[in-house]
Amino acid sequence: MRIIGYTYEADVHCPACTEHRAAIGVLKRQPPLQMRTDEHGIAMDLIDRQGNPVHPLHDIDGAATELTHCGTCYEEL
Repeated sequence: MRIIGYTYEADVHCPACTEHRAAIGVLKRQPPLQMRTDEHGIAMDLIDRQGNPVHPLHDIDGAATELTHCGTCYEEL
């Protein structure tokens, strides 16, 4: 089971775009801060601009077969 993308802001995004958005502050850390990161080095306590948690999308998730492209860069997941 590996993470192929993340769901936030009503779309799915690749790990690179998620990491970039976290680095520039679009995705924020949710208190209490956890020091855990996932296999891509992305914090596991991120929230989007609406205050919703960022969820990982795994390669075995049923939605993974339907969501095949990043909503930011349009690259294949």
